[in-house]
Amino acid sequence: MNDQPLWADGFVACACRILLDRIDDLTARVSAEIQRTEPVYGELHLVDPDDLRKTNRDNLSAVLGYLAGDPGAGFDTPQATGRSRAEDGVPLPAVLRAYRIGSSVVWDELVALADDDLAAKHALLTMASEVWKLVDDYSQALTRGYQETVTAHARRDERAQYAALDALLTGQTDGAGLWDCARTLQLPVQGTYVAVAATTGSPTGEAIPGIADALSILGIRSAWQIRLDHHVGLVALTERFTVERLETMIAERTAGRVGIATPFHSLADTPVALRQAESTCAAADPAINEVLCYHSALIPVLLATAPDIAAALAENVLGPVLALPEHDRTSLIETARAWFDHGGEVTTVAEHLYCHRNTVRFRLNRIADLTGRHLSTPAHAVELYLALRACRMPGPAQA
Repeated sequence: MNDQPLWADGFVACACRILLDRIDDLTARVSAEIQRTEPVYGELHLVDPDDLRKTNRDNLSAVLGYLAGDPGAGFDTPQATGRSRAEDGVPLPAVLRAYRIGSSVVWDELVALADDDLAAKHALLTMASEVWKLVDDYSQALTRGYQETVTAHARRDERAQYAALDALLTGQTDGAGLWDCARTLQLPVQGTYVAVAATTGSPTGEAIPGIADALSILGIRSAWQIRLDHHVGLVALTERFTVERLETMIAERTAGRVGIATPFHSLADTPVALRQAESTCAAADPAINEVLCYHSALIPVLLATAPDIAAALAENVLGPVLALPEHDRTSLIETARAWFDHGGEVTTVAEHLYCHRNTVRFRLNRIADLTGRHLSTPAHAVELYLALRACRMPGPAQA
């Protein structure tokens, strides 16, 4: 902005000085028009009438002062107005419309002062584009102030929500503090909750992209946090939005392994639920971005909570199989897994693997020869099943 407008000594400057002398009447007119046409300033009372009049007076004085040639008039006033209205919770479009109303009233007053004076009208028309450009500049300054405040509030709220969720997840609060955390996170104080943990693959990425927004669209409250190696969340279930629906929604979006804890009813139990979710996540198959629920995956979770034992189990039971060349190893392990998945029905396993039944029998017999464990023996079958699950755990035993 220039130090002083070029038309400081012309009609516009003189007219603006006249309007400055009438600033109280002008303020009253602008305030009344804004209250009449904008509900947030009128019937909704989001802004105190005295504050509205003061703000209008300050902004009118700033605009008229600049047009009158005051080199000290700047953008501080509209920026302050933007910040104040953001604090009041007035929508930005309504703030800008109010600003336009004030500008229109000023323009009408300038036109009235020009009256039938042709020279004055010519001067006003000559400066019209500059006058409205100034109004636009002030509107942009107002918008900047508004957006800066909204951004600052969002960051403050984000920090508060992060701290509240962290307090619940780590068990650092109890009693009334639980209620405070729930309110901060906009979660129901009482209800059914479930904890979720997912591997991110990135220290800054979401393992379940867009899950918070997707749940919000359905009216489901949730809170999420990205940690160093996990994307964790707390979801409030409803009678219609069950853990099964959540599992399906997550499976459609996940970019990593996901564990879902058993639903619980007290926020004080959040740390236990998080540990369940993290253990279940660790048990999920990394090859397929598996989504597991704690209550239906207790054996994999048991192995995941003892990774050293799981690795030893895989090596002790399947060591000779794991030592085979990759093609042979893969075909034997896939066949054994399919045998368990399809209830030991050789025909079904053969159809699943697109091979002959005799091929399935040959592979199963080879596993028995290599490991010394026969699937027809219950104890051996248990060992083989656990070892196959252990091979799915991330680590050296993975196969």
